[in-house]
Amino acid sequence: MAPPSAERTQPVDALWAFYEGRFYDTPLTQENPKLDHVTWFRDIGLPDMGHEFDRVLRGRLTWDWQFDHYVLSFYGTQMLPNRVYSLVVERLNPHNHRVIEKPACDDWL
Repeated sequence: MAPPSAERTQPVDALWAFYEGRFYDTPLTQENPKLDHVTWFRDIGLPDMGHEFDRVLRGRLTWDWQFDHYVLSFYGTQMLPNRVYSLVVERLNPHNHRVIEKPACDDWL
């Protein structure tokens, strides 16, 4: 039996956001695999439409099983600030897997 403090080692996909100096994240689980930023923002009280929504730096961390690394997609800037990158990696990648950054302009962000 594993000790109660044993961490899950299987990579988990997640949504994240940085708005007005605060970092937010939520894992994508079997219960919410298709969660999008609009729905999530509505649930946690962040702007979910309009100009304020566009101001939210947001993205997704997705595990790429083929290449054994995370893909960090983001929207709202051409380059992800170091501070935000560090928050994403510290919070959502506790096992220090390789991370590839990719600016995104897809609707799912």
